Amino acid sequence: MTANSFLEYFLVLFGWMLNNALWNILISTGLFALPLVFKVLGIWLKVREEGADEGNKGVLALPRVEHALYVSFCVMLFCCIPLLPVDISTIKFDTSRAKQCGVSVPTPQNSGYKGLVNDFDGKTAEVPVWWYLLHMISKGITQAMIASIPCGDQLRQMRFDVQNTKIRDPIVLQEVQDFADQCYSRSYFKLKNSNSQLSDATINSVGWIGSSYFLNTSGYYDYYTSTSPRSQWPYDNARDSGYPDVGKGGYPTCKQWWSDGTNGLKARVLANMDESTKAELQRKFSKDQWEEMALRWLVSPRNVGLSGSGETYATGSSDVGSGLAFNVTRLVSTIGVGIKQAEALPGFDALKQALPMIQALLEMMIIIVIPVLMMFSAYEPKTVVTISFALFALIFITFWWELAGWLDDRMITILYDSMSAQGISNSSVPFAEFTSSTADGWIMNLVLGMMYVVFPMFWVGMLGWIGVNVGDVAKSLSQGGKMPQEAGEKGGKLAKDAATSAATKGIK
Repeated sequence: MTANSFLEYFLVLFGWMLNNALWNILISTGLFALPLVFKVLGIWLKVREEGADEGNKGVLALPRVEHALYVSFCVMLFCCIPLLPVDISTIKFDTSRAKQCGVSVPTPQNSGYKGLVNDFDGKTAEVPVWWYLLHMISKGITQAMIASIPCGDQLRQMRFDVQNTKIRDPIVLQEVQDFADQCYSRSYFKLKNSNSQLSDATINSVGWIGSSYFLNTSGYYDYYTSTSPRSQWPYDNARDSGYPDVGKGGYPTCKQWWSDGTNGLKARVLANMDESTKAELQRKFSKDQWEEMALRWLVSPRNVGLSGSGETYATGSSDVGSGLAFNVTRLVSTIGVGIKQAEALPGFDALKQALPMIQALLEMMIIIVIPVLMMFSAYEPKTVVTISFALFALIFITFWWELAGWLDDRMITILYDSMSAQGISNSSVPFAEFTSSTADGWIMNLVLGMMYVVFPMFWVGMLGWIGVNVGDVAKSLSQGGKMPQEAGEKGGKLAKDAATSAATKGIK
């Protein structure tokens, strides 16, 4: 047995442990046999309702009861009675897709779920034969289909990881706000007042405090300095003349303050990033690209506000922003509450994280209640088929999410590459605008909602309908023994009537 998510890794085992406990309760109390009693009683009552010309009531009832009991016992043997042992070491966390796409994924034992996995170490569950085979077949088909999808860049996952990074150090957080006030605001004010018109390249570069234009153009970050002493830099008479030496450090230029080795604000802000997120960015982008992508979000007013309980380095408004994503957000908010809600409703970055968890929980729920469902249905084959289709549909949803993720990557790449080529992006780095954006536009979200939510819902609905209809066929097959019996009874009745009629005519 295999699992595709950390939660599924132990929830499947936990589900079968509870399934075994529920079946043992039904066995020990004798409730498992109650449906069989009602089924036999129903057959007996139906036989009593038939006319005297149908034949001996006992002869009619006996084969029907035998047939019903044989089918029920077969269903119990393959679908209810636990036979195949499974423990936490038997279930394998599937990493084939990660290896195919060159992604490093920790095992559940080395993840944050280690404590939960250890809770089940040494505990064993047993799985009925049919459900064990169904799990293996469903997972095999799903993984084979996923392997046929080209590997994507997981751009939305990357953005989720970056945007869940907060500046934890309050000193660095305060320093970001100081830098924006003492360096960025002054440089931005000088730029606006010394130019009558800005080029597209300049406009695209000066939208954030780590602007390459301000860093590399003379008269901006190399001219302005910190207005308060910084302990990381010693006092320099040549540079700091005009500032008092109060023994708390020097007054670095804005370029030094931002870029200097490990003391620079840039390096100390990037130190807040998780190593796995940083490694993923380094794998996909060059050093300059991934640093700008990450820094644009980390030092953005929105993230500084989230990190510092709502305080931002506003230069004139508490909701300052720039770029296409910001303008789209402001535009959408003016169109109407309905469209804004439609845009904000999906929350796909978080939804993508939650969907596999919901899938694992639903899988566990179905596994737990299988004994009760089988008992209430009186061990009908139709119920087995319906549950089988439901489990297969639920497991196969993983394929639809992988397909949606690949399509999502292609759409994002096309959109932001074209924005960069047309010069309408606020960054020279493709996807930097996407990484620092908190809204994608309501049209893209509607499309993503179709791929991530409606696709699986439609799939489960179709397969559920097919499962019910196939279950009806299975039910008719299980009742197939009645057909030749009834045909024989009717044939015997016709033969009897014909013989009686012939004898009557002969007498006459």
